[in-house]
Amino acid sequence: MTLPTNRRISARLFLALFCVLALCRATYAQLALPVTLGCSWPFKTTPDTLNVMYPDANAIYWTTPYVLLSSSKIEIKGDFFPTRFLSINTYNTLGESLSSTYDVQFVLDRGSQNPFLDPTAKGGSFHATIVPSPVAGTPAPPPPTGSDIVYGPRINQYGFSQGYVVIRSYIPNGQVSQSELPKLTISLAGHVITTVAPCRTLSSSLRLLLYNALIRYWNGQINPPGATEPDQLMFRPPLSSQAGGAFPNDYNKYVVTGMSYQKGVIAVVRGRAATVPSFGANGYPLLQGQELRYWSLCNYDHIFPFPVVEQSGQAGCAADDQTALDANGYYTYVVATPGDVPANAKSDKTVTVLPWGRTQFEKALIFRNMLPDASFTMTSQTANLKCADPNQSIEQNATCTANVMGPYYPEATYCQKTVYEQGGWQACFQSPVTARRQ
Repeated sequence: MTLPTNRRISARLFLALFCVLALCRATYAQLALPVTLGCSWPFKTTPDTLNVMYPDANAIYWTTPYVLLSSSKIEIKGDFFPTRFLSINTYNTLGESLSSTYDVQFVLDRGSQNPFLDPTAKGGSFHATIVPSPVAGTPAPPPPTGSDIVYGPRINQYGFSQGYVVIRSYIPNGQVSQSELPKLTISLAGHVITTVAPCRTLSSSLRLLLYNALIRYWNGQINPPGATEPDQLMFRPPLSSQAGGAFPNDYNKYVVTGMSYQKGVIAVVRGRAATVPSFGANGYPLLQGQELRYWSLCNYDHIFPFPVVEQSGQAGCAADDQTALDANGYYTYVVATPGDVPANAKSDKTVTVLPWGRTQFEKALIFRNMLPDASFTMTSQTANLKCADPNQSIEQNATCTANVMGPYYPEATYCQKTVYEQGGWQACFQSPVTARRQ
């Protein structure tokens, strides 16, 4: 959808005003401030709080919407807390990633140690500074070497930069309270305006969701573009037109397949599990020798706002440490409705069952890889570099992905429940089911 120029300008002015007045509940005096909320990190993305934009159920995302003027900046100052992975990421109003930094790259406060790098360190503090990008486009240019800069959107034609900053924590080692999150110090023309503490209570997610929906509507991106799925399950990288605008994590790369429900039919996914770090005595990961920092398989409703599936209290995600493995280090997933789960899948200690969720919606099954070791190349990162060709068919990109990832490729098939019950996952790959389109 393409809007007339005057309508697009009017829409953007309306949405900017909506953010300041409705989403952010700002007073008139606050309009001059680069941050338009009275506290930081008011939105928390989990399956129970704000289940949108393909979240991983084993991660927590805290979001602050903000507005920056040309002479303003936001300084983020916080303490480390034990978790497998920690990052800071900026996005534009469409949810496209601009700039980011993560735990081992954080600039430390004087006298601090980084517990992600030093297993004897029990904590420490870090800082980062958000300023408008000097140039347009996504991603933003690399910041100066050694600086703590994280670029936000460029100053627009109306004289401000509007975006989001997100803190991510994957597999936190314990509960993380709002009070543990960083404070934001706001400066304008070199003068400190205020320091904003973390919100004590979360804001209603409805405002954030409504705002994002309006932005997408006026930009013609209420639903991501996509191709017709093949009749079999085929993991491959999302095309660039599909991957942007869903608040992606810069340190993950994804391979994805669509799924359609048929009564009595399940999805089976099998592959070799990559090694990941264990937690050290200080509660932080021991970052040496592992193939990936993190991996997971998650099932989503492929319709805006793209929530992770939930069914009977179970989220449709399994992280690496929640995934059962066989004696050879291979995982087997069964994705099914409660009535379609084979009895021998339920009882098999080497099988991980994920819920299908609501059967009326198409699904997106996403396999994540995070931060591979330089020597480990059979990853979705490599597949995204080599196998995301928009001029190739889904089948060709999937074949390329399988060749790149080798035994680590998540091979998948539809299967009749009765076939699985008679012969296990092996029988499913010998007698695959072809999808029937509605």
